[in-house]
Amino acid sequence: MSAVVLQGLLDYLKSTLTKDNREWLAAHLVEPTAETRPYTKEELLARVEEAEADIAAGRFYTEEEMEAFMDNALEELKDRKAA
Repeated sequence: MSAVVLQGLLDYLKSTLTKDNREWLAAHLVEPTAETRPYTKEELLARVEEAEADIAAGRFYTEEEMEAFMDNALEELKDRKAA
């Protein structure tokens, strides 16, 4: 489905469903496909090591880059809604 069609569906649902109905729908649309479990200590330490390696290699975004990305994304959403 195209983003335009999905946005239209979302707008329709928001305008016709009550808040309670939207919450019910959201809860039933987002059902986990597998059971979740907490990370082990070893998994957490491995993630920290991976993150530190990414930072050392320059694989990260600065705060300014992320703010610009989010500002652009929000502007695109506003433009789509206005169209």
